[in-house]
Amino acid sequence: MKFINLSDINKIILSNSTLAIGGFTINRKPIKLIKEISKSQINNLNIYTLGGSLDIDILVKSNKVKKISAAYVGYEGLGISKIFRKGVESNQFVFEDLTEVLYYSQLKAGAMGVSFIPTESIINSDIFKVNHFCKKIKDPFTKKRLCAISSLNPDFCIIHAQKSDKFGNILIDEPNFAEKEMAQASKVRIFSVEEIGNLKPHEVTIPNEFVDYIVLIKKGALPTGCKGFYSPNIKEILRHIEQNGK
Repeated sequence: MKFINLSDINKIILSNSTLAIGGFTINRKPIKLIKEISKSQINNLNIYTLGGSLDIDILVKSNKVKKISAAYVGYEGLGISKIFRKGVESNQFVFEDLTEVLYYSQLKAGAMGVSFIPTESIINSDIFKVNHFCKKIKDPFTKKRLCAISSLNPDFCIIHAQKSDKFGNILIDEPNFAEKEMAQASKVRIFSVEEIGNLKPHEVTIPNEFVDYIVLIKKGALPTGCKGFYSPNIKEILRHIEQNGK
């Protein structure tokens, strides 16, 4: 584990790689890290996230994206992402639709080191028609039809957290968007944190064995929120949606 400066991530994250992004919509998105990537020479990224918002908009607008896999991209009750919508409609990048079950299961399988996880929950879904991560299989014991969800091991992940200690252990206050599994499954893990201080054993969400780099960035998720430090800046988010609404 190593503490680094913000600009150092340009030497770590590689073009043509799969980048998993933590947070969800307007909550705890690693916006400062995203903005740094947007100014870099990194490109052709395959983005993997549960729910994207400003992070996706910034990367799409700066032409950094080759593919996006997500369960949702938008600003919930505040509005849709017209940058993302325009990109999909114009074939600027490939979009692959996820469900929350796919997202969590792929990362869980990747963290466990298995090739897939079986589930019955989406066996009757049309997700098979648009997503290559899942296939119908027969349970060898019960002969039931199941969905096999393939594992994912992102090349890199970037996650914003509330705190780390000097040893590199990470505290993520609730809610946690499967970021423990994301860190365990990813090959290189980069965290931005609001502060560095002491952590009690029960406060550690992600132990340092699943942490490669930490960047201290106060207000690193703004204008999205970070529980315990600041709420989403709704005015700034609405301004972004309005300015990019054409």
